[in-house]
Amino acid sequence: MKTIHLFQFKNSIFRNTPFFKEEDRLKADCAEFDLIDIEIVTEYIVKTQDDFIFENTSMDHLLSMCKKAQKTIEHYFVAKLNAYDMI
Repeated sequence: MKTIHLFQFKNSIFRNTPFFKEEDRLKADCAEFDLIDIEIVTEYIVKTQDDFIFENTSMDHLLSMCKKAQKTIEHYFVAKLNAYDMI
């Protein structure tokens, strides 16, 4: 068995954090930021077989793996619309 990390953003599952830059990550409690457009990426820490191949796995199977995750972590990112958006 091996441990892998899967990331869910909207209705897709990825092997890496999708689309967002580290500098856009919110480090504080999100309840304070009601006026900011925030996107949530959920990270799932999952145990799988040693021969697991992400590309050969169906979306349904990936989703079922996420539901059985050992640990779930939510990452919050500021969704920037253009170069003028600032916190």
